Amino acid sequence: MTDKVQVEIKAPLATLTLNKPERLNAVDFEMWEGVVQACRAANAAPDVRVAVLRGAGGCFCAGLDVKAGSTLSRLDIEGAPARALPAIREHLAHLQSCFTSLETLRVPVIAEIQRACLGAGLELALCCDIRLAAEGTVFSIPEVQLGIVPDMGGTQRLPRTIGIGKAKELIYSGRRIDAAEALRIGLVNAVYPAGDLAARVAELAAEIAGNAPLAVQAAKRAIDGTYWADRESWLEREAFEAAGPLLSEDRGAGMRAAAERKRADFKGR
Repeated sequence: MTDKVQVEIKAPLATLTLNKPERLNAVDFEMWEGVVQACRAANAAPDVRVAVLRGAGGCFCAGLDVKAGSTLSRLDIEGAPARALPAIREHLAHLQSCFTSLETLRVPVIAEIQRACLGAGLELALCCDIRLAAEGTVFSIPEVQLGIVPDMGGTQRLPRTIGIGKAKELIYSGRRIDAAEALRIGLVNAVYPAGDLAARVAELAAEIAGNAPLAVQAAKRAIDGTYWADRESWLEREAFEAAGPLLSEDRGAGMRAAAERKRADFKGR
């Protein structure tokens, strides 16, 4: 298991920690795979009743790690786009399945969100059952500013969470919002002072874990079984549409500009 996603199991709680604090827990290929491994470990522990997803170093996740380079570098996609597109779509589908492993964890998952929840980080948080945030947290889904599409379920889960109109506004603009706005639109369940967040998450986890586990897990399956019934088909559509922009000239320029903005925005925060 990669050290970039750590798992601590102290039944009835499993804590999954994104562990790349020097990069604000920005996502790279190893972290994608690490999410799957962490979920398998949590699922394999029979006494676990609830899970928490958090970020190390006081930050949740600042999105894609552009410094690590595109995961497309792992593919042999030289040549005509017609030959490259199927490989890219297959690759995106694999990465999407890594995030879905969190959504399909057998127990409820609480996201403990602070400082930054951007791009892929927001898409990861959307895979959690409940999202609690700290005051001062910044949220955005800025992929279009990078010349790409939110392709880890963002175009699908965000509208189903906050409504299609507001989701379109945030996705098309790439605008950042604060924790208060995230609460107002239903993106998060509650907002607390940063110093209180971990305790509040622990309280909710204990409350959930104190209930009959089979009933809680059955309730999760019942809700998700209808709400996410067409998950495979809508993720496939997202990957289909997202593949083309990944081959465009816009992507390279957008990635470089985004890296500069992120360094400037979060330096010293």
